Amino acid sequence: MKKIDTSKLKKGDIILSTSTAPESLLIRTAIRSDISHAMLYVANGSVMDSTGEGVQARNIQKVFYDDDCALYAYRPIIDLPKEEIDKVVKYIRSETGAPYTKKEAAASILSLSKSGGKNQFCSRLVARAYASVGFKITDNPDFANPADIQNSSFLKEIPDVVLTVTAEEEKSLAEHGDTTIGMREKTSNLLTELRHIAPAIRVLNDVEPFLLKNPQYDTEFANAYQNSGYLTHWEIEVERFPWRYDPVAIAQFYHTIDDEGKEALLDYCRETIRHDSEGDFQHWEINATELQKLTAMMPLETFKLNLQLYLTLCFNHKRRVDSARVLLQVYGNRPK
Repeated sequence: MKKIDTSKLKKGDIILSTSTAPESLLIRTAIRSDISHAMLYVANGSVMDSTGEGVQARNIQKVFYDDDCALYAYRPIIDLPKEEIDKVVKYIRSETGAPYTKKEAAASILSLSKSGGKNQFCSRLVARAYASVGFKITDNPDFANPADIQNSSFLKEIPDVVLTVTAEEEKSLAEHGDTTIGMREKTSNLLTELRHIAPAIRVLNDVEPFLLKNPQYDTEFANAYQNSGYLTHWEIEVERFPWRYDPVAIAQFYHTIDDEGKEALLDYCRETIRHDSEGDFQHWEINATELQKLTAMMPLETFKLNLQLYLTLCFNHKRRVDSARVLLQVYGNRPK
């Protein structure tokens, strides 16, 4: 088994992959390529893509591929300003929950259409994200297929970006699973319920503007959020890794593991601080600020619930960064 080496990736990089599924073979055959899927790296091990469950995030560190499956990473041939890359990521996050369009995905193979609808498929999502800042990586972002991205003259392949999955990693995934799967399920369930109440909801970002115009739906929306588990999914990581959020606990944990584990923990701390310094979690603060304004303008229960969610995420992230800093200050210079 193999996986992407996220230490080689930057925000905005594109990952192209395939699988052993029959539909993947069909796509590869139709587009005459060894890949069938496109994702965009949004940082801290997270990618976003469009599949049958809609536009969602997933932890690429826990996505393993068979050795005979193609796996690549690409980035623009020119260094786009950080502000532009942030806008690319902002676009793709704004599409969270967007429905998948199988019909237009099929049309991208034939290149017959010029303009597409609002719904997404994997390569359209990635191409549109870059097109949103005026950087067209394919001739027609609306109907780009994975091969169009792979063959783009505006992208370059990132070398040595594939790692062999260790037996320990396979065992850990089998034992602990991937918590992002649960989050995708809860997001999908939430959107299903919201669309049942208000069919106009396409993506999660539609909720606030809809409620500003239609506050009479607030109670139903708030109930949907609470019943879906979307607001409390963060508790799983805190319960599973409590030492990440407490300086004393992380130091105690450090003394219970062997030398290899100690170095891995220190690397985790370095990565945590690096991702923080690069603003990978800043969108939580931005969302909290916007929800504070909305709540002040119209104190709806749905706004209050989401505000509390983002304030909690920001608080927990600060605890995680502070704990990482403390451990590095004390043990970061230990001899290897």
